[in-house]
Amino acid sequence: MTQPELKETPGVSLMKVVLLVYGTVMLTWPLTNATTLTVTGLSALLAGLAARPAHTHGLKLSATISISALVLAAGILLSTWTRTSVATWGWLDAHTTLLVSDCIAFGLGTAAAIFFLRVSAHRRHIWTIVEAAFVVSAVAHVFSRHRNLSFHRPRFLTDWALVNDIDPQVVLQAVGIMAALLAIMMALRSQRGSKLIITMIALLLIGIGVYHVGENLRIETPIADFLAGEGEGESKSDDNEGNEGEGEGQSGGSGQRPSGDPPLPVAVALLHGDYDPEHGLLYFRQQVLSHYNGTRLTADRTGRFDADVIQTFPNRDVVTASPTQIDSYHLRVPTSMFLMVDHPQPFSLGSSIEVRPRANPNPRRFVTAYDAISLVPSTPVHRLTGRASVPDDWPAEKKAHYLNYPDDPRYAALAEEIVRGIDLRYAGDPLVTALTIKRFLESEGFYTRKERHAGKDDPAGSFLFGSLRGYCVHFAHAAAHLFRSQGIAARVAVGYAVDTRMRGGGSAVLIMGDRAHAWPEIHLAGVGWIPFDIYPEQSDEPPPQLVSQSLESLLGEVARDDSSGGRKADPDSRAFIIPWFFIGRWTLLIVLGILALAYLIKIWRILTPSIRPNEHLKAFIAILDRFSDLGHARRYGETRERYAQRLQVLAPSFGLLTETHLRLSLGAESEEDLLAVSDLCQVVREELNATVPLWLRAVGWINPCGWWFTR
Repeated sequence: MTQPELKETPGVSLMKVVLLVYGTVMLTWPLTNATTLTVTGLSALLAGLAARPAHTHGLKLSATISISALVLAAGILLSTWTRTSVATWGWLDAHTTLLVSDCIAFGLGTAAAIFFLRVSAHRRHIWTIVEAAFVVSAVAHVFSRHRNLSFHRPRFLTDWALVNDIDPQVVLQAVGIMAALLAIMMALRSQRGSKLIITMIALLLIGIGVYHVGENLRIETPIADFLAGEGEGESKSDDNEGNEGEGEGQSGGSGQRPSGDPPLPVAVALLHGDYDPEHGLLYFRQQVLSHYNGTRLTADRTGRFDADVIQTFPNRDVVTASPTQIDSYHLRVPTSMFLMVDHPQPFSLGSSIEVRPRANPNPRRFVTAYDAISLVPSTPVHRLTGRASVPDDWPAEKKAHYLNYPDDPRYAALAEEIVRGIDLRYAGDPLVTALTIKRFLESEGFYTRKERHAGKDDPAGSFLFGSLRGYCVHFAHAAAHLFRSQGIAARVAVGYAVDTRMRGGGSAVLIMGDRAHAWPEIHLAGVGWIPFDIYPEQSDEPPPQLVSQSLESLLGEVARDDSSGGRKADPDSRAFIIPWFFIGRWTLLIVLGILALAYLIKIWRILTPSIRPNEHLKAFIAILDRFSDLGHARRYGETRERYAQRLQVLAPSFGLLTETHLRLSLGAESEEDLLAVSDLCQVVREELNATVPLWLRAVGWINPCGWWFTR
């Protein structure tokens, strides 16, 4: 029976076995313990090594499938028997029973799979693609949790990277390059060792070059800007109804993102002061909509109103807003904002009165960074009764701006009907009136994103006088119009509302894209503008997703420029530092030691024929080493005769030397042949000196590992 041709060199075959063991360990790592993992790795190694001789001896595909299936079945049956058999109860405790069962199941199952893969890959090239997919999938499996900007996962990697002041993204890029290299190596069939090394070095250099080209590129968050404002002109007004403040307060909802996609972070806020919001919501305001354009409320573009809203990012100078909030009813909370997504204008907690530039601690992670002085309400709303909404000193134009609403008598009629039941002691009080309207919308309205009221001349009217079904934009606009119909100055704020119950307890606040929100604000004389959000009691939206506290904490540390995860604040804590100098020194010593050993072996193989002149094999090997040094080693599977014929151009006498060596090696030993070997070796050396240039011979002498490829 003829042996099947092996198309993989031993080196490539061994490399693939090692990579398959690596892939197996990576896949089973999250599933089991260290002992079972060790058994699994050894089983994969032995099965991979056994595949080559099995193929060499002509193992058929049917036999391969049968052996693999039997081993797999044996693993399942033995594992089940170990766990359930009464015979094991007497000499194994519960922990050991489970451990042995797992070792049998994982070990034999892995051995069956790897053996089948390796034998099949020797027979058909298509199976090398399956092997490559297996190894790359193993890498992807470990790092798949890093998707959707979850760059705090996997924790074992990111914690190590952050402690050593390394961006986890850099490590993941290296992992990606490694996965690509693994796929390329798994696809190899036959490759000389020197070529393999050169190819690997070239690929690594290409990967490093690509990284250095892109190292300053910022990591973009794949998320739409929910708060783009109403844009220029009226052409975008319909879109803004869905974009301005898309989100929710307490009732749930999400931003303008594809259904099923997880929410993504858009900003990190660091609060430099204690603040406990009244309703558990932190309002990060970006824009206000106060100008009624005949259809809906839009941002004022004249610059005469809403002077308390900062609309430009600070570059070098501090940007301030006109003070409208009264300090005695507000708390100053310094805040640092780190935006991960481009926004048309800055936003910050509450009402910001000052925004100043701040150094960006991580340009790859954040678009921009700035500090803000925020004013947030410090007095409960119910204690603000008895105040007018519109101050007497407001000019007529300003009063008209904040009291203008649709020319539809139904607004005033509905508002009058709602406030009719107010206690006569509080009749006409702006705050009590607003609270009553707010309570009506909360109890009667239904929060849903399925009703958009798009294309209506008055979307707020379609919502309010129709089904009362809509989302935050509709509730906010309807409330503002009802407030204005009762002489209460009102506007709609756009930004993000973060539920403090959905986040960790630190000073860092992670703002997710699905927290985009719109809410009404009312003005009280002597107090200023205060948030007056509507919290519908009925909703068909799922509960909001919890914010990952580990991600929130990690981004907070990155924003603080403390990539050590808080360890810098502890003087007794020392982060693990990779001893690069120590590693480099010992690597150099090891490389020099390997080179020295290689040269010693090379010299010994050259001198052996002169020390032991009667050993024809040593002399013949010394000649083969000369050819290997020059890059003309015998190819895998090439016969001695064909090899000698291929080298006739360099050394014509090498063919005769090969014939003499074969006669001696096959037992036809004669005194004449023994004497002829030494002379023929000398002739071959002289022929090489005549046909091979001096510089190439010098390179051959310098080559320390040519003898390694001698066959």
